[in-house]
Amino acid sequence: MKRRLCAVLVLGALLLGGCGIPDESSVTVVGDGPSGGGSVGVELPPPTQYTRENATDTESLADYYLQAAAGDPGTALDRVKTFLAPDEAARFSTGNDIKIVREVEEPNYSPGQARITFRVQVVGTLTSDGVLHPQVSTDPVSYTFEVGSVQGRTGLYLLNAPAEMLMTDKALESFYYRRTIYWWNNDNTGLVPDLRYMPRTVPGVQQPTTILDWLTGGPSPWLREAVHSLPQGTQLADNVPAINNDTLEVNLNEKAIPQGADAGAIDRLRRQLQWSIRPLKARTVVIKIGRNDPVRSVDGEFLDSNPAYRLADAPERFAVQSGVIRRLMESPHVDEPVPLIKPAANKNVASAAFSASPTRTYAALVTGSGDGRKLRVAQAPQGEQADLKEVGLLSGALGVPVWAQVPAGDVATRAIGLITMNNKLYSFDAVGSRAQPVEWPGAPGPISAIAVAPDGYRVAVTSGGRLYRATLDTSGDGVALNQPEQVLAPKLKTVTAVAWSSETYLVVAGALRDAGDERYAVLDMTIDGALSKTRLDDIGSQQVTYLTAYPSSPVNGGEWSDSESYMAGTEAYDVLSVAEKITVKQLAGPAPSPSSGGSPTAPFFLG
Repeated sequence: MKRRLCAVLVLGALLLGGCGIPDESSVTVVGDGPSGGGSVGVELPPPTQYTRENATDTESLADYYLQAAAGDPGTALDRVKTFLAPDEAARFSTGNDIKIVREVEEPNYSPGQARITFRVQVVGTLTSDGVLHPQVSTDPVSYTFEVGSVQGRTGLYLLNAPAEMLMTDKALESFYYRRTIYWWNNDNTGLVPDLRYMPRTVPGVQQPTTILDWLTGGPSPWLREAVHSLPQGTQLADNVPAINNDTLEVNLNEKAIPQGADAGAIDRLRRQLQWSIRPLKARTVVIKIGRNDPVRSVDGEFLDSNPAYRLADAPERFAVQSGVIRRLMESPHVDEPVPLIKPAANKNVASAAFSASPTRTYAALVTGSGDGRKLRVAQAPQGEQADLKEVGLLSGALGVPVWAQVPAGDVATRAIGLITMNNKLYSFDAVGSRAQPVEWPGAPGPISAIAVAPDGYRVAVTSGGRLYRATLDTSGDGVALNQPEQVLAPKLKTVTAVAWSSETYLVVAGALRDAGDERYAVLDMTIDGALSKTRLDDIGSQQVTYLTAYPSSPVNGGEWSDSESYMAGTEAYDVLSVAEKITVKQLAGPAPSPSSGGSPTAPFFLG
């Protein structure tokens, strides 16, 4: 249905002029358009939402039906029922959950026929709180619509329909804002993002109230074990007024800050609110809890509560060449030595990971070859060098290390890194303690890749060609993964590598679903698998075994990373408009001696 669904992506004036809609037809305009400081993330006027009366044939009726649920969840069912014959509408199910579907092939339809069949992949279920719950099954399903007239009524109707509300992924992308709300992690050390979908029909002045309703309703299910919900029973006492004179006023009931709460609770709430309402900005935040006097904060710092705030606009880049870590040209500090690692220890490297807190630098190096590989780590105050220490228990088929959490102070034992050994996951610290196996309830099988979000708690994992999301549990003596949840990757039948492109997007690589032979692609996709952007549509038949990305900043960046690289075979490539091989000419500093002249491998960033 791409021929018709393109209509929702452009301006209503263009639609009326070029898509065959009669001039006298009525349309429904979705949203209130750009307004002075009210709407969030609006760049163009909202799309036009067509009603049943606009449909001129079977295909257009089906297309318009598949975007009718978009908008206010409280009235979605009413909009959908307007497309149904009266007897069908009477039998239609109640509830406001919407099943999101993605077309996998062109619909089976002949002009003039009263029937249309299309095959889709079910992406997931969108609930009224803006959460998209991913679908588990990957098998396509078929829907057939019968279209006809109803006695005594004008126009076309659906004479049969599935007993559930359906909406396409294209409509989700067009008729909803992608919004991020935030929750404090269980250690109260930083905020964790939570992707939501807000209908563009929500006027700008009502958006803060919608966001507060989401926050009082609790986090998305997959995050619940890793973050703090607001205290049980927290509710809005009144609707949130529009931000006026750069001031946000929030009135919550007395349960929002229960008796005995620590002194920092109100400030954490303020920071959580300010991050959650972004990109709306409020210099002054006034929070009133029950009958207590309002607490006013003016120009209070909040950006540093989100670890992703520290992401640089231009990352430091590295690669391994002839067993030596080298900087890449055209990245910051290109004339400086490799961080932390003493020159004599920079040898026999297979892969590496660097990370930094505001005060310290961390390194994890896989050295050696074959079954003789070892993991070595180091840490030191920024600008200093340190000796590498071997991590016990790890040897053999080691994957690429990744730093998940690095503390800001002089507590290097609290740093957490992750690595696979023989396709099982292990955690390590920065001082050379023995590695520990990471427990994973319901683990689906051997792990081939793992990536950690900038917040340090959300992870993406590939196993058996499938993609999973989970959260880290660091509350016990060791590290564990909470219950994994499978996420479908658009266009891909198998996923072989993953990295984080931003707070809410992953970059994944895998084999294309529709390719006759194994052909690989790279794409960015939302963490729930609903929406995607293809970066490289076909990069050949050689499997992508490794992806790395420097996530886009939530403050200055967009939804997708500008810095992504991958490995296929023994070659490394940058993800640009085309795949561009990383060559020795792009490396900075003196070449290793002796040098095998090998190509750069295992590209990575200072995270």
